[in-house]
Amino acid sequence: MSKPIELSREARQAASAGLRQVLADELDVEIGALQAELILDRLVLDLGPVLYNRALTDARAVVAAKAEDMDEALYGLQRQTDLR
Repeated sequence: MSKPIELSREARQAASAGLRQVLADELDVEIGALQAELILDRLVLDLGPVLYNRALTDARAVVAAKAEDMDEALYGLQRQTDLR
C-alpha cells in the first residue's frame, strides 16, 4: 500500500486559506478553517494521487530525454579504430 500524500503544516495552512478565499470571492461562501481543512483533506485524497502520477509521468519524460542526451554524448566520445 502506498504512503498517503501529506502536506506540511505551512502548505496546509496556505492551501486552506486559499480555499477559503476562493470560496468567498467566487461563490460568496464563507467557511471556517475546520471546514476548509476537511474539504482540503478530501481534495488531497481524491486528486493527490492523480497529480502525483502526472508528476511522475512528466519526470520520466525528463529523465528519458536526459538519458538519450547522455547516450549521444557517450557515442560522441568513441574513438575511431580499425580494430574490432
